[in-house]
Amino acid sequence: MSEISDDSTGYKRPPKGSRFKSGESGNPNGRPKGARGLKTDLDAVLRKRITIREDGELRHVSRQMALLLSLYEKAVHGDTKSAAQITALVTKLDAPGTQQTSEPPPVSDNDRAIVEEFLRRNSRSEENEDES
Repeated sequence: MSEISDDSTGYKRPPKGSRFKSGESGNPNGRPKGARGLKTDLDAVLRKRITIREDGELRHVSRQMALLLSLYEKAVHGDTKSAAQITALVTKLDAPGTQQTSEPPPVSDNDRAIVEEFLRRNSRSEENEDES
């Protein structure tokens, strides 16, 4: 077969003149430095503090807290959509009251007997393989 030279073009071999130079990016403009994403902007908006009046007194809270307080007030006054949203948030964030402990669940006597029987059978089959 003939040897392929560096000048040949074809599948996965673009013409030499249009190849990227060594050390040159395929997207030289790319994402500008310091560009923020939606998550960063949303976080910044929700962290800003505003003044609200609660029980006749002024209080400074984050916009996120104000949103949650508003949602809570609507839910308390019978808005089922707001109540469902709060419930979904609690479920999604895994509220502290519902966190599971790090202890493994207790093993029942029946489970222990099954495991012991399994280990007994497998140890016999390994002994038989070693003898043959």
